[in-house]
Amino acid sequence: MSLTLRTSRFAVPRLPVVTLWRGVVSVLRRLRRDANLRRDLERMDDHMLSDIGVSRAQLGFEVDRQP
Repeated sequence: MSLTLRTSRFAVPRLPVVTLWRGVVSVLRRLRRDANLRRDLERMDDHMLSDIGVSRAQLGFEVDRQP
């Protein structure tokens, strides 16, 4: 009588370094773009914000929100 124990292996996806690097660069670009947008919005006066339909209170909420 033979007893065979089955072991399961988890498949680990092997991504090329280039693919990982592109993902990192993409995230960094998005974070930089978001930071620049927040900075630009914070610098706008109330009249400019009302032109785009955003109040100072809404801006404060959105700027404080974590990405």
